[in-house]
Amino acid sequence: MTDQTPEVDAMAGAMDWEDPASLPVEEVRTLFLTLSKALRSYQLYDRNNPVYRRFVGNLVEAFERVWAVRDEIQVLIEEDRLIWMGEEIYRDEARGSSLSFLLFRDGLRDLTFRKGIERDELEVLLDVLHRVRSVRQDADDLVTLLWDMDLNHLRYSAVDLLPESALLGQLPEPDPDALDVEGILELELDGFSPSKLDDAEAVNQSNMLDQIREIRTEDFNPAFYALDDRDRAYIEDLFALETSRNPRPAVLNALFDRLDDGAKSETRESEIVRALGQLLPTFLGQGNLPDAAALIAGLEKARVQQDLLSPSGMAEAEQILEEFSAPESIRELVRAIEDGSIRVDEDELALLLRHLRPSALGPLLAMAEKISDDSARESVQAALRGLARGQEALVMHFLGHGDPAVVVGAIRLAGSLGHRPASDRLVGLLDSGPRPVRLAVIEAARRIPTTPLGEALLRVLEDESRDLRIAAARTLAEIRFVPGIPVLAAILRSKELHASDVSEQMAFFGAYADLAGPEGVKLLDRILHYRSFLGRREPSQARACAALGLGRILGPAAIASLERAERDEDPVVRSAVRRALSQEGARG
Repeated sequence: MTDQTPEVDAMAGAMDWEDPASLPVEEVRTLFLTLSKALRSYQLYDRNNPVYRRFVGNLVEAFERVWAVRDEIQVLIEEDRLIWMGEEIYRDEARGSSLSFLLFRDGLRDLTFRKGIERDELEVLLDVLHRVRSVRQDADDLVTLLWDMDLNHLRYSAVDLLPESALLGQLPEPDPDALDVEGILELELDGFSPSKLDDAEAVNQSNMLDQIREIRTEDFNPAFYALDDRDRAYIEDLFALETSRNPRPAVLNALFDRLDDGAKSETRESEIVRALGQLLPTFLGQGNLPDAAALIAGLEKARVQQDLLSPSGMAEAEQILEEFSAPESIRELVRAIEDGSIRVDEDELALLLRHLRPSALGPLLAMAEKISDDSARESVQAALRGLARGQEALVMHFLGHGDPAVVVGAIRLAGSLGHRPASDRLVGLLDSGPRPVRLAVIEAARRIPTTPLGEALLRVLEDESRDLRIAAARTLAEIRFVPGIPVLAAILRSKELHASDVSEQMAFFGAYADLAGPEGVKLLDRILHYRSFLGRREPSQARACAALGLGRILGPAAIASLERAERDEDPVVRSAVRRALSQEGARG
């Protein structure tokens, strides 16, 4: 049956008529999680395989637990989740593996399971879902297949989609869970396969491989197996898909599924965890950070899931995670990124680094500051910014670290997070820290514009370090620290500034002009045009900087002052006046 359905949220509200405390929400949630796993095992294993039969059995049991309290369940389908009685009972935003997207893509908007489906029609449903997961454009969609099957214990509603998936946009990438014959063969030949965890299965697959190796093209008569152009193109597309697809996610999923299939075996568990420990450095060495992150995330999930791992398995998983966060591992990872052995984008690196233990943040901060390649350093620092969100207390801790490189990295993170509680600690570092630390504080002050930091920046204007003075003046203007206007005005009139180099003078005049605005025209005009009783004027560089400052303010009074100096006898001043007046909009 196919008809138009109301909005999903409205339907969810209409269905929520029961006391939430009485609903078997956890049982329904477990049911759909088990359905997703059973569908994955349907793709990976033969129908008579014990692993597949075990997953189907788990699914039947999940249905029976729900039927113990209800005779049917109706779920609403959204693109990335399933809803039952107003409760979210399934979510997966990865379209390639998502059960909800598989249903939503072909127009299904609600699905009703009735008691008895687990006895008569369960494997028919799994077969239909498997067939549409990697559907060709010209093949039947899910709604059509369900219509043909006419299942007695399944009802659904669907919407009509626009041609060529216009409603949903581009179809997702090929499903990484699809069966990968070539990948399994490659793993077998390399001496590693999840199937080796079961001796009977290992012998069976070994015999199959021997048979495959004995097949020869001479055994076949081409005339009996000729394909037309359309079939040949279809097979070529499938072959290209299989050879280009990454088999690692499917292998990782299979390993973690074997940990979670309900059959307890410490020997098998130990072999799985050891295999994961061997795969992790391999992935990192290949620069395959997404799969490495997925492996670590799976280990962390297994470690915290109650009663999943034995004490020995827990200890092995803990050791893998500790080794990953060790300073030596971090140093090797950073070195590989710096020398180009690993080329990754910021999102991939952040996805991996989020799984580091908190103790690894300090060494990583120090190493990031010492990376010589600008691009690599920015990638690591960007990933650190993503890692630090939600870890503000840890960042504050590293502000008091004994290694200046760690402190500089922590200051950058505090600034990128706009963490205002760090202001007092930053003021202390700005007043008494080493030069690299003080420069980092000035940079961070642009994103944490507090009064204590502004007042500390005013003190830096008279520091011995020229670079610190310039950086402080520019930051004061950028954060619009108005109390700095009289301090900058006094410096502009001082002989010390007139004796400094032109870069510093331009920084101070520019900061004053930006802060004071039209109110600063009077002082800049005086410096530009002042002539003493004896005809003496301000130094040439100071007058030129005043002209450039007027050019930053513009406005009628500033333009009038500049126009009076257009024919000044000093060529340096005339050049600066022309630059100021040449700005867009300077003369109306």
